Amino acid sequence: MSEGASAATVSPLMDSREIAAYLKVSESTLSRWRSAGQGPPFLRLGGIARYRLDAVDAWLARMEHDHAAEG
Repeated sequence: MSEGASAATVSPLMDSREIAAYLKVSESTLSRWRSAGQGPPFLRLGGIARYRLDAVDAWLARMEHDHAAEG
């Protein structure tokens, strides 16, 4: 397997600041979600929360509502 192929299959790790900006919420909201177990999945690396972008996108997809199905 080439280096380029393996790099394409691994989602980048992002920090809380980057994910908060991506989700357009404050870092404190993201922290509150982590504490309550409500936010996107995260990893702890050396005590610091990191997020895989593909996991955040999957979490967002699960949060979507189909308004046609509701009404």
